[in-house]
Formats: sequence, C-alpha cells, structure tokens
Amino acid sequence: MATTVSDESIDQLQYQVTQSLGAFQCQREETDRVAALKAAQRLVNALQKPQDSVYHLAYSPTHAMCVRIALDMDIFATLTERNGPVSLDDLAAVKKASPILVERVLRVLVGIDYVGECDTRVYIATTMTRQLTDRLSISVIKFIFDVGMPTLAKVPEFLRLQDHRNPEGATAGPLQFAEKIDEPIWTWLRQNPENLDSCNTFMEGDRGARPSWLEWFPVEERLLCGANPDAETLMVDVAGGRGHDLAGFLARYPDAPGRLVLEDLPYVLEESTVDVQRIEKQSFDLFKPQPIHGARIYYMKFILHDWSDEENHVILTQLAGAMKQGYSKLIIEEFVLADRDGAMLPAMWDWEMMIFCNSMERSKSHWTRLLEGAGFHVIKFWAPPGDGQGIIEAELK
Repeated sequence: MATTVSDESIDQLQYQVTQSLGAFQCQREETDRVAALKAAQRLVNALQKPQDSVYHLAYSPTHAMCVRIALDMDIFATLTERNGPVSLDDLAAVKKASPILVERVLRVLVGIDYVGECDTRVYIATTMTRQLTDRLSISVIKFIFDVGMPTLAKVPEFLRLQDHRNPEGATAGPLQFAEKIDEPIWTWLRQNPENLDSCNTFMEGDRGARPSWLEWFPVEERLLCGANPDAETLMVDVAGGRGHDLAGFLARYPDAPGRLVLEDLPYVLEESTVDVQRIEKQSFDLFKPQPIHGARIYYMKFILHDWSDEENHVILTQLAGAMKQGYSKLIIEEFVLADRDGAMLPAMWDWEMMIFCNSMERSKSHWTRLLEGAGFHVIKFWAPPGDGQGIIEAELK
C-alpha cells in the first residue's frame, strides 16, 4: 500500500514524539506538554493521506454540532451521573428522543472519544464526557456554537464584499453582517439573556486548563514589593466581568494591603458574586475617564483584544490619566502572537475575535506600537508556560 511519507520521515517524527513526551513525563512542565502535543500532531498529519485530511477537515464541524446536540439531550450529564453502562434506549428516554437520532449523535461522540462504547448500543462516560458536565466548558460550547457559528459561516462572503481588506470598527464586522445589525456585540447580547449568560460564564473559564498568571508571574517581586502600604488602592480589575480574576488574586494574597476594585458595566456587576467585604464594585465605562487614581496595579485581561487600535487608544489614554508615573503598573493579560512557529490556540482565537468583535490578537511589535502611542512604555513581555496568554508589564513614559 502506498504511503504519503517515507519510513525515514515517520521514524524521525516518532523520535521527536518520544523525546518531547519523555521531557514532559520527567518534568511535568506545561511548555513540554505543548511541545509533545505539537510533535504528536505532526506525526498524525504525516500518517493522514492528504485527500483524507481534506475530508476530515471539511466534515469536522459535525464534531461541535454533535456535542452541542448532546448537551441539549443531557447525554453527558446522564452518563456521568449513572457512572456505568447506559443503553441507547435509556439515553434516548431522558428527553423522549428518537433512539435512531441519538445513535447518530453518539457515533460521532464515540469517534472523538467524548463518549465511550462498551457494547453494542451501550455507552459509558469518558474523561471528556465528565468534562462536558462542567458549567464553564458547557458555556464555551454554547457561546462559540450558538453565537459564533452562524457568523463564522458568513465570514468568507463578508470578506469577499470587503475586497479582503482587514475589517475594523465595533459595528462593522462579520457579526453585524450576519445578524443584520448596526450595534456592537455587547449591546446586542443583552437582548438574549441566555447568550449573555453563556458569554459571561465563558469569560470565567477562558483560561481553560492553563495556569493562572498568579502561578508563574513574579507578583511579589514586580508588584507587591513596590506597593505603598499606605496607598488607598492596590489593584483595579478594569472591565473585570464577574470578578473571578480579582477573587483569585485575593485568595492568593489575602494579606496584601489596599483596596481591590472590580470595574465593569452595571448589568455585568449585578451578576458578580465576589467577596464584597474585600472587593469593591464600581460601575465603569472603558471609554470614559478612569475614576480610581494612583492605584499600584491596573489589570486588564482579554479587554484590549476586543477593540480596534483606534478604540484602544481612547481606552488606554483614559486609563493613563489616572495612573501615577513611576508607581502605577499596567498589567495586561493577553495573547502575544509569535512572528513564526506560533501556537494554534492564539491563531484560532484571533479569528474568533474578528467573528465576535471585529478585532484581533496582536504581536509584540503591535502591542508595543499600541501602548507607546497612548503614552506607555513596555517594561517586559512575560511569556507564559505553554500556549496560553502572556503578561505585558507596562508603565507610563
């Protein structure tokens, strides 16, 4: 049988997998895990015949579709709760669904190992089955599929009409084209409470399984050691959503002196359940002057990637007006795109930003240009372990 690659190439790729996997098993570092995963994927790609690879890519949207249907059918929850073999008929009975329809869904779920198959038409939970009972994972699937997929299907047509120019503007992107609206996503989402809830819950879990920045960034050395114990405010979480990141900071540094302030729009803050004894909530608009002056830390996670360079210039300029020169730190947690050999996650996320916000992820040079234009100086780009988002440490010029 003809193969697509030589035995020598297969041997070389297998050696790379063995080496990178050995490094991960020895040190259990996130960087080694990602390297082993990339090596394994290269081996899979080499074994896949090119024509079959095209077919798998073309049909792959059915994976997400079947996962989404299975959530509606309570397949993952049922298998997890029963913690043992469950027949097709029993799974179908949960939602009074047609057994043949449920079986069609399960064929795909078994194929991608989201459900186990222990006998003919008898199923059992896998690690991924149990993962899909997690509220954060459920919200990721629902938000990306329900809100993002209809727009994603329209992106090629949208770009053809744009003569393939990179689009800009919060009200002139693929989402507005697909939904026939003239408002930004944040206004539009409020009209559908279920989608808004999925979005806000998705943002709680948008780091996935990757380690928090608090685990690898030298917080004490770079931020706490230089903080004035008599200063009124230690940290402001700018547009911090429900406050999960600020709550994580408080849990790790409970004795750090100073106010902790969560800022966001009023309807977002209403959903926050953070510790109000230590975390103060304050209504806030990104495009208006920053109301908290002279804080040690102004933290922004996945905020600036929602907006164009022009809009970010306004956001950053408003923030700069409240910061104390030589003291206040701007800590930005975002993806920093590599100029070559980049990770797949940030590359895919970049397209999701166009789909939802008509915005983008940025490279080091792009971040530097953006920040310097608003009066900041980048102190250092801190690379994360693995393929997650990094930290940009900046101060006023």
